[in-house]
Amino acid sequence: MEILVVDDNKDICELIENILLSEGYDVESCSNPLEFENILQYVKPRLIITDLLMSGYDGRTLTKKVRSNAETKDIKIMMMSAHPDAKKLSETAGVDDFLSKPFEIDDLVKKVEVLLK
Repeated sequence: MEILVVDDNKDICELIENILLSEGYDVESCSNPLEFENILQYVKPRLIITDLLMSGYDGRTLTKKVRSNAETKDIKIMMMSAHPDAKKLSETAGVDDFLSKPFEIDDLVKKVEVLLK
């Protein structure tokens, strides 16, 4: 798997997964943020796309867990959100890129291309 999408909104997960699958990427999604660590035990994606604010979980917490593990610290992370302060919050969390919601498909694809080069 190249890309893991983590968002508590299943529709967003499926949308991003379908967009990136149509672009030829190997993508899986996880709509329960608490399960992402289990997935990382078995596969190591090159990129994680996650939401900043999820019910019962936070994209900053996810980023911190990924970055603090020697086996996963090199995984690229793109955070997304519609929150007005999200870009600044994601930068302080240490993510590699940020995508504003709602997003343009072309913006998503271009950012993924750059992160996976």
